[in-house]
Amino acid sequence: MNNCMFTGYLYDDPEVEIDEDSGAEYCEFTLYIYEYFRNKRGEKKRHSTYLRFIAWDSGARTIAKLGKEGMKMTINASAKNLEPESDTEVIFRVNQFDFGCLDKE
Repeated sequence: MNNCMFTGYLYDDPEVEIDEDSGAEYCEFTLYIYEYFRNKRGEKKRHSTYLRFIAWDSGARTIAKLGKEGMKMTINASAKNLEPESDTEVIFRVNQFDFGCLDKE
């Protein structure tokens, strides 16, 4: 099953774009995710991983409207090859999402 769940932070403000071929609206954005670990000396370290996501139509509009740089999001996504002939470049297609801090304002 190709079902991935991520919680991380928006790298920058998402924006809606229009697909030239289909005319559909989409939003491509980056989420950074922290992994914490201890090194051999016992010091706590943090490593960042950057992942690319794409959302379509109403999901794209909502993410672009509500999402701001640094906001926490949880995303349920499916991994897709970026190009059909590429077997190493991956983008995650957003299936569901939730902002972790909309109630704070």
